[in-house]
Formats: sequence, structure tokens, C-alpha cells
Amino acid sequence: MKTIYTSGNVDKLVSDVTSKLGDCTFIVYITDDGRFSEISSRLHQSIPKAKMIGTTGYMLTDKSKQSEGIIAIGFLESDADVYVGTIRKIDTCPIKYIPGFIWSVDMVHKKYKDSICLEFTTGHEEKMVSTMKVSLEKAGMRLIGASAGNTSEDQKKKVACNGKVLNDATVYAVIGSKIGKIEIVKENLFHTRKKSHIVTKVSDDGRTILEIDNRKAMDVYEEENNYTDTTVEKGIYRNPLCRVVGLQHYITAIYSFNKSNRSISVYKNIHKNDLISFTDLDEDFKGFIKRNLEDIKKNKVEGIISINSILRYMFFEENKFTDEYSKLFNTAANGCHLGMISDGEQYIEQHINQSMVCAVFTRNR
Repeated sequence: MKTIYTSGNVDKLVSDVTSKLGDCTFIVYITDDGRFSEISSRLHQSIPKAKMIGTTGYMLTDKSKQSEGIIAIGFLESDADVYVGTIRKIDTCPIKYIPGFIWSVDMVHKKYKDSICLEFTTGHEEKMVSTMKVSLEKAGMRLIGASAGNTSEDQKKKVACNGKVLNDATVYAVIGSKIGKIEIVKENLFHTRKKSHIVTKVSDDGRTILEIDNRKAMDVYEEENNYTDTTVEKGIYRNPLCRVVGLQHYITAIYSFNKSNRSISVYKNIHKNDLISFTDLDEDFKGFIKRNLEDIKKNKVEGIISINSILRYMFFEENKFTDEYSKLFNTAANGCHLGMISDGEQYIEQHINQSMVCAVFTRNR
């Protein structure tokens, strides 16, 4: 496995990637939104034999971050067997395109014990996870994924598969490892409280919580977290919501506090009767991250693909931690790390927020 981090004009980007990853049979890349279509097309033309998936987002390099340029990770034929594809019309009819995905999962599942599905999507995350869930569960295959990020407000989100750019789609790669295990990791920086609440009223689109425990959502939130109307915005980074599903906890990031009707808008769909909890930031979040990366380093790591929430990234920037974080991850990955900042993360069968998910590729000792 190989990685490259580079910037400059499109000619330079394509030339650099081709020079470094030209012998790879599968490439994952992240690049800036403004040049994504041109880069995707030219990269595929330059390395036509390589299967490729890509999307947009802020990028973590070996030393820091970048908003323009490209980062990419390449797999040699001896590293992995990979099937790529697209699921289109994710807003209206993704099920129509699921047969190709089922075939890809079956092909890898038959041959490889260690496998994952990596996906990038332009939206409709909950619908996509549900559409893919049955096939993945049947094969015992795990999923990690990202929502396209770093997109201008007036532009549609983009993903690409083998050079073809799509706006209403999910692109996926079903990866079977030839070298060892693939571990997947989910990390958030928050502790869930024992006290839970019931969502009792939501908006029609499920992205705004109107009532918690039959009370105005903001009233409950401010009361339990000791915030006032003038301080409640601090809770976005320190006390997000958490959806409780059995023994699992999935962060639901707060988009806005709406003082006019005392509601809370969120980035993830919430349903009436969902069980939720409030959370607390781990005050030693740097130590927490370092300990987790030390655990990862105990394996013989060949490469890591990581996906970080945009809110997590903004929190790191505010605390001047992004550069150190990039270096720590690059070290854990033995210099082979593709890290992106996304507008949302997918993990196994859930769309989650304000978290990090990653796939760790290891080599048998």
C-alpha cells in the first residue's frame, strides 16, 4: 500500500499521483470540490487499469491538513481484491441499483475472510445504510463510509467511480484483504450519561427535535447541561446528543438551537420514541486519542483509511490540535494514511456524527 499528498495545478496533481501510484490496481482519493470533476476524469485516463473511488473533503496529510490538492492511497494487486460500483438515485430509488452491489459483496465474501465495504455518498445516509444493510449482514461484512465534504453551498455534492462523477449517488468499494486482517474502529470524544430521555415530537423530516420527555427540547437540554440561552451554543462541541441502540451509542451532532420554538436541529435523523442521552466531552481528549492510536500500533499496520467529522475537525482547529493529530495518525499508519474530513460518517449499520471511523489494514506477522 502507498499514499501520496500533493498540491498544485491539475497537471501536477495527476502527474504526481500517476508517478507514485501508477502500479496500483485500486486507488481511493480525496480532493477539493472545485476541481474534482477534472481531476477524477484525468486521473482515470492516466491510470486506466486501476479501479478508483473518490469524493471531496478537507484532507489530513502526514503533517497537517489541506483544503486543496489531493490525497490518495493505492493498493497493489498483491494487497487486495476489490470490486467497485455505484448506487444511483439514492434520493428516490436506490434499491434499483442494489443487484450489482450484492454481486460485489458475494464475490469478495466467497474468497476472503477479511473484508470491508468502503463507501462515499452525496447524502441520504440513513436510506443508503438501510439499503446496503441486508447484503452486508448476510455476508458478515462491515461498512465504513463518508458523506462528501468541503463543498460550496451553491454546489452539489460529488462522488466518483472510475472517473465518472455523480451527484445523486453512492460509490463503493468492496475490499478483500490478501495480506491480513482489516480492523474497523469508531471513536468519539464523549462520555454518555446514565440518564436517558425519550424523543416525543420531531419535525416531518426528522432533523429537528421539537420535544423531549413531552417538554420543549431546548428546555430539557439547557436544564440538564446547566446552559442558558446565551451560553447554549457551547454545547455543540461539548455536549452533543447520543442515540442509544441497545448497548451501542451513536453521536447525533447538533446543527442549531432554535430559540423561537425551543427546538434543536440535528445532522442525523431522529424519530419519535428514540431513546437518547446527553454526553460530556472527555477533558483529556488528547490523551484518549493517543491511547487509542497506541492500541492500533500494536498491530503490524500496512495502512489506514480514516474519516473524521467536520465538527470534530473544527474542534481540533479551535484547540490547535490538527497538526499533532495528523502526525499521530501518520505514525500509527507507518506513513500510509488517507485521512479525510467528512460531512457525516457511516459505521456498520448506522449514520453517525461528530466521530471518527477508520479501517486499519494489517499484515499477518
